Amino acid sequence: MKIKLKSLPIILFTIIITTSTIVLAQDDTLNLNNAITISLQNNNRYKIAQEKVHEKSFKINEVWGELWPQFSSDVSATRWVADKGTLTGSDGQYTIDIVKGTIAINPGDFYNKLKASREDYIISVNDERKVKSDTIVKTIQLYYGVLLEQEMVKFRIDSLRALEENLHVVETGYKNGMYTQLVFLRAKVAAANETTRLINARKDYEQTKSAFNIQLGQETDMPVNLDTSPLHLTGDVDNNLFTVNDAELMNHYDEFVSIAVKNRPELLQLNHLKNFYQYKEMQNDSVYLWPTFFVNGTYGATELINPKGDVDTGMGDTTNFIVNSFNSEINYKGWNKNWNITIGAVYRWGTLSPVDATRSKSDEFKSLTQQTDLELEDFIKSLKLEIKDGLLGLVAASHAIQSQRDNIASAKESVRVAVLQFKNGMIDNTELLNANVELSNATTMYIQALYDFQVSKAKLNRALGYDYFSF
Repeated sequence: MKIKLKSLPIILFTIIITTSTIVLAQDDTLNLNNAITISLQNNNRYKIAQEKVHEKSFKINEVWGELWPQFSSDVSATRWVADKGTLTGSDGQYTIDIVKGTIAINPGDFYNKLKASREDYIISVNDERKVKSDTIVKTIQLYYGVLLEQEMVKFRIDSLRALEENLHVVETGYKNGMYTQLVFLRAKVAAANETTRLINARKDYEQTKSAFNIQLGQETDMPVNLDTSPLHLTGDVDNNLFTVNDAELMNHYDEFVSIAVKNRPELLQLNHLKNFYQYKEMQNDSVYLWPTFFVNGTYGATELINPKGDVDTGMGDTTNFIVNSFNSEINYKGWNKNWNITIGAVYRWGTLSPVDATRSKSDEFKSLTQQTDLELEDFIKSLKLEIKDGLLGLVAASHAIQSQRDNIASAKESVRVAVLQFKNGMIDNTELLNANVELSNATTMYIQALYDFQVSKAKLNRALGYDYFSF
């Protein structure tokens, strides 16, 4: 059998999120693309995911900022009192550090922290993709759900009208002795049953419409006027279907698994989460694998507070005479500019101990890495099952559409013939009601198949992380 929709790597939607909000008048027709755009604009979970991306990008800048020295300025005044010794040469000092700079970097810590922040950023980007994909799928489901319920209400109205007309004919015939009481009761029950189905169909429509309005960020009672063309396949119906044999199905399965492994956001998240944990593990190991290099420096000025009169050093008259003679030189009057710089390295050998907190953190991230490996294994299994189920659902829906499309035409013709034969007394009311029931079932199954077909495509696109199918 010819494969339908083969190799359709078409981007389904190009969503441009702006700060403006699309506002539709009540009589505007809302198509699927606009519905998706509006739901993304008004979805707080998606907005939060976008802000998370911004947050993680700032985290990368924060790590780069560690290469920038910390600068400050200090002003201080120090006083001291000494009866003897060299400190008697002054009573204290004023200090102004115009610029103080310091930087300390562990190369291994910095590199792995930067790489971990990049992985964390990529994880947030894929989380945004996941939330966007979930929002699109839910919007598509609700969009087609509203269309489905609309069609069901219309069909139930038409079916009820036909059964009420039939009841009117049977009731008149029953009063005239043309039909038995059993025929009359059956017609009455059939009309009553269809009334209940119509009530339920209207309830389902209102519930689905309310959920759709919530998805769009609107009040639940807002009227919706949807473009009905997506529910009905246009052009050559066969070219819109996905009907394959078992061998072709497995070829598509292998192709889709390959696409999903490269594009599925959750899978990419887990891979980058594993990398994130590995870099965090190496970041903690860097504390004992690498020394921390530092540079400190100051530039400023000091002024000594010189005492009045001679000082007593306590070292004898000769020393007192010499100190007092050169006091003006030793204790420079006025502001004395100075600078200093210190370069060094610190090695924390204590972290070699297995009981050190840093070593424990390293072991913690090693355990998280192993846990992520197990999550990856389970997710790939679930992903394969999701793709297999999606393909089977798509193929089943395609076959159902083909089958029910012709079946509806036959059921309608059956009802038309049954009505004529009933009016001519060739069949009883039971056969007429059976014909209506068969039309009802055929129409319901066809509408459901159309819904399943479109939703299966949306779910497969989400499973693949790629817009393989168009709408």
